[in-house]
Amino acid sequence: MAARYTIELTDVAEAVYNRLADDADNCIRAGDLNNSKITLFRMVEETVDKIIPHDPFNRDRALSGPLSNIFRIKKGRLRVCYIGSSRLRRITVLYISDTPRKEGDAHDPYAQLTRLVSSGRFDALFDVLGVKRPRRRRPTPSPPAPGPRRSRAPG
Repeated sequence: MAARYTIELTDVAEAVYNRLADDADNCIRAGDLNNSKITLFRMVEETVDKIIPHDPFNRDRALSGPLSNIFRIKKGRLRVCYIGSSRLRRITVLYISDTPRKEGDAHDPYAQLTRLVSSGRFDALFDVLGVKRPRRRRPTPSPPAPGPRRSRAPG
């Protein structure tokens, strides 16, 4: 049997994971065992512990464009985005989102992930795992400032 993948979370993903765990734990302590927060946290656990390691590099999970070389699992409003190395047997969860997807909205999970990736925040992880970094959009260069006009000498 092949060795399992090591699963790691970035600080960004870990913050959401911990918030969801705390929310679920509070519901359990309050005796509200049917709360959707418990279901959501269980979905995250199942995604990270079972679904991703089972087939992490499935092409159907691959993102494109500015998020190329990143994979994602989506379940309802849940999005778990990750990169990995089959050679190192490591998966790093970059981002977890439990917010509804509204394309074009600044809070759209993919827009937020694109900003994080484009900022260079995960560059070291891409390098360590040997994953090609997604191409960043380069700002359009400004046209050169006009220089002094050359006057033609009469002649």
